Amino acid sequence: MSIRFSAWSLKELTSGDLRILASVERGMINHEYVNIELIISISGYERGYVESILKKLNRLGLVQRHRGSFTGYILTSRGYDCLALNTLVKRGTLIAVSETPVGEGKESEVYLGKTPGERIVAVKVHRVGRTSFRSVKRVRRYVADKRHFSWLYLSRLAARNEYHALKILWRERVAVPEPIDWNRHIVVTEYVEGVELSEVPPLDDPRAILEKILSEVEKAYKAGVVHGDLNEFNVILTEEGGIRLLDWPQWVSSSHPNATSYLRRDVENIVNFFERKYRIAINKEQYLSELFERISSYPTSTLYADGPEEGG
Repeated sequence: MSIRFSAWSLKELTSGDLRILASVERGMINHEYVNIELIISISGYERGYVESILKKLNRLGLVQRHRGSFTGYILTSRGYDCLALNTLVKRGTLIAVSETPVGEGKESEVYLGKTPGERIVAVKVHRVGRTSFRSVKRVRRYVADKRHFSWLYLSRLAARNEYHALKILWRERVAVPEPIDWNRHIVVTEYVEGVELSEVPPLDDPRAILEKILSEVEKAYKAGVVHGDLNEFNVILTEEGGIRLLDWPQWVSSSHPNATSYLRRDVENIVNFFERKYRIAINKEQYLSELFERISSYPTSTLYADGPEEGG
């Protein structure tokens, strides 16, 4: 779903509309569908006003009405977009977002954004569970211990985790995009111009690039962070010859019981790609053995993936 419809809808909303929308969001913390009595209680508005606003929000596609034993409402992804974009605009983080994505994956979309200072930034919208919601809890480590969850909660948690990881890694000078802000399911970062490793033209010195990537993976581990899903699709090569490692929502701390297994998989994914495409010969087991010997001397991480509320 394109965010342009959400941006258009946001222009149509009053402060009262946004308050009702936020009331539905709050009610969804503990309810699958939020009844009108709870929306009235949370918003503080009278019934007639709430009913008229809900009709408008439903018409705009920002909430969905459910009729059963009672009438209840839930936010749509467009409604959640509006709440997040409104907050980021009010904070002075964004003044505009592109109509179409510049990148899209199974669980996220990336748009161009503009700041009040005319800086072009990346606006990543997490949409966890939109393709396979039933399997999300099983495959997502960062929700494995959460009993109550919804697509709204999962998308917010993914954004929160990614922003938290980027803050840590940027501070430690790991090659990641600069984190700028986040709210709900949206993360705003530096926009990195470049080409995915999977699509880059033949490299003059592929071994040097491989070594550069592996060096950054080790730096991230030293900072206490393991990517957990690194591959040729989330490494960017810049025009200047640098690299950036992207997509960190599923990261784990280096103190996680399975951290070395995830680290091994990350390394193997990257090495296997270079072996396939460039026929580079590398003794993976020897490299991993030396890597694990080095990292055994690093301090134990006290980080945790479910990061602080800052920015959200």
